[in-house]
Amino acid sequence: MCWKQSHKVTVKHTLTLLPALLLAPLASLHPAETSPIQISDHTVIFKHTSTDPKDPANTSGFNQGPSITALPDGRVMAVWFSSSSEGAESQRIMQVFSADQGRIWGEATVLQDFVGEADFDPALFVAGKETFLFFSAFRPQIEIYFRASSGSGKTWTEPVKLGHPNHTTRSNGIQLSTGELLVPLHLRGTKSGGVLKSRDGGKIWTRYGMVANPEGQGGEPTIAETKSGAIHMMLRTKDGQLWRSISRDKGETWSATEKTGLTSTSSASHLLCTRDGTLVLTYNPGPTPLRFPLIMRTSRDDGLTWSEPTLLADRPAKVGGWSICYPSVTELPDGALVAIWTQIKGSPGELYGDIHSARITLKE
Repeated sequence: MCWKQSHKVTVKHTLTLLPALLLAPLASLHPAETSPIQISDHTVIFKHTSTDPKDPANTSGFNQGPSITALPDGRVMAVWFSSSSEGAESQRIMQVFSADQGRIWGEATVLQDFVGEADFDPALFVAGKETFLFFSAFRPQIEIYFRASSGSGKTWTEPVKLGHPNHTTRSNGIQLSTGELLVPLHLRGTKSGGVLKSRDGGKIWTRYGMVANPEGQGGEPTIAETKSGAIHMMLRTKDGQLWRSISRDKGETWSATEKTGLTSTSSASHLLCTRDGTLVLTYNPGPTPLRFPLIMRTSRDDGLTWSEPTLLADRPAKVGGWSICYPSVTELPDGALVAIWTQIKGSPGELYGDIHSARITLKE
């Protein structure tokens, strides 16, 4: 068993296989498995309201950094940050819910807004009946905050500052097999990654790990506990590779980083371990600096080998300025997955971003 956190137009999106990418060095000794990933119900959760980044009235033109989780009450919740452009003073965190397992989504509302200051990088996760939201804000330097909900996102505690300046979260946290909680975080600027750990259900959080490759890069880490009890961390770097580190003591110490052998652009990836022990990796394969397409792979042997890549999403037109990036994935009670990501278009005088989602089924 694998341990993890508890758990309007719709278009059918058919499974597409990309040519095989470079596998991990150990994995290259074995053939990759055929992809078990089937994708359906591709939905636009939120569409931009403006394309002018300099318009003072533009509060929801640029939408980025989404996170998703399955709530204790059975609904699915998604969050992201929204403004005219990244870092604008009007930037706040939006929320939206789905009552039918990610097929149709409701209207977006504001979840978090320090007025006049930029809120960004929300990260959701669920532990038992508790839902946590981690996010960062410029006040005036970057600080990490968290809020909690015991009512499946209907009500929230006030923001609590965690005291880690110039750090930010990005990917979903996890609940370990021991019941302890881990949330990935990193120094701003694609620098060393680590985790915040709580042994008391989220009252006290302690920082562990300064994980980076030999060049000091270890941004936007994403973590998952596998069936062996090891915690895998994938890291964003600038050298065209995904790097990883492994903890065998519940996140308190981490192995020396190593290349996975998977090519990747400098952008956030997402790692999930399903209840049956399957690792699901979602990322941009590059080459740098391209942030498209967005692909998924699975591993049934703790990351030793990976399936052939499956296309999750690509730019809508083969012209410059597109990014299809920043994925987040959650598992539903029936074993299906829901993925969320952002589709961004940027060109001189024009900037906008939309939030997309899709449902995924993993074949045996």
